[in-house]
Amino acid sequence: MGLLLFGHFYVSLNKLMKIKTLALSLLAALLLSLPFLVVPVSAQPSQPNRVPGQILVKFKDSAPQAFVNTELKRQNGKVVDQISRIGTLVVEVPDQALDRVIEALSRNPNVEYAEENSIATALDFPVDAPNDTSYALLQWGLENTGQVIGGQMGTPDADIDAQGAWNVTTGNLVKVAVLDTGVDQAHPDLSSKIDSQKDFTGSGSVDDFYGHGTHVGGIVAAVTNNAIGVAGTCPECRLLNGKVLNDSGSGAYSWIASGITWAADNNAKVINMSLGGSVKSITLERAVNYAWNKGVVVVAAAGNSGNRSKTYPGAYTNVIAVAATDNKDQKASFSSYGNWVDVAAPGVNIFSTFPTHAYKINKSLGYDFGSGTSMATPMASGVVALIWSTPYGTSNLAVRSRLESTADKISGTGKYWVAGRINAGGAVAP
Repeated sequence: MGLLLFGHFYVSLNKLMKIKTLALSLLAALLLSLPFLVVPVSAQPSQPNRVPGQILVKFKDSAPQAFVNTELKRQNGKVVDQISRIGTLVVEVPDQALDRVIEALSRNPNVEYAEENSIATALDFPVDAPNDTSYALLQWGLENTGQVIGGQMGTPDADIDAQGAWNVTTGNLVKVAVLDTGVDQAHPDLSSKIDSQKDFTGSGSVDDFYGHGTHVGGIVAAVTNNAIGVAGTCPECRLLNGKVLNDSGSGAYSWIASGITWAADNNAKVINMSLGGSVKSITLERAVNYAWNKGVVVVAAAGNSGNRSKTYPGAYTNVIAVAATDNKDQKASFSSYGNWVDVAAPGVNIFSTFPTHAYKINKSLGYDFGSGTSMATPMASGVVALIWSTPYGTSNLAVRSRLESTADKISGTGKYWVAGRINAGGAVAP
């Protein structure tokens, strides 16, 4: 299936149409006895899990161009894009013949692989301290003094000790690529933080008309200590805005792979992907490996399935997969988990930036809460960026090891995730 924003979905039963037959009346009475119906993500009307009529093909480097042209013509294929850094072509073929073409190309000795161009979606549930107005009251994940969130008192140690980290470093201009639905170009807590940006979706804009990317960007690096809004996990970090999900919150794997290689080529030290899909992809993994081999730390959401099912790219070896915890330092009920998940971070009722213009998620303009592994992931990315700006930042392997080795071994460690819940203060401590 496509990449999903991780969030809660509720459908209320407000009324039933008049039913004349006795049997249907009894059924209606039964349904009306239920206060509400909770519908999991998997029960929502399904989106296509792949781009219709598109495949991803990697021919062997030894294959002559004339052969490539002939083979594609034989399959009624047309190159519509390419991910040049990993040598992969995006090929348009008749949709009704897509599976047959993949099978035929996969058997060809001059083809390394052929696969569908899967769809990914955002993974959220649209649900001396800095002087940012919402910091002390609402940003429990950064520094929690026992705030009441959602009617419940939090556990003081459930935060990531951000202020302790900021006493050591605030980021020193480390670049974090946010590969998402875009970033609001006019947001007062974000517009000045963007160094470069690119649209990979064909939407014609790098702005965020869905809402997810702006929320994620604020968690990473909102302007901090400016007396408005929120504080970012990495206050002095810079952002690369790679729009790889469209204005409906979904995107082709080819877009995401292109965004990964673009970020790696534009000096990102961290790549944040608060998105995921259930389909494993060679193309996506090769893009991740390209970034890793260029020294980038790649961080991605574990998913909101509430079970052990793997989400990609989070499940790849060279990605830090992030689960979500709540303000009691427990695994969030919706968070995916398992021995393939590396760390956890706060991801329930996370207050951050939202677009200042109309957008699809339709939360409050400017700022609001969001929940999901989509929110936990940028908090982890922010801490990774802080580590990069210390003497521990000698390599991506060293940075990843530091994040994981200093994580707090909270309840669930070893069962739901491997290393623990991240601790920014411990990660950068001398």
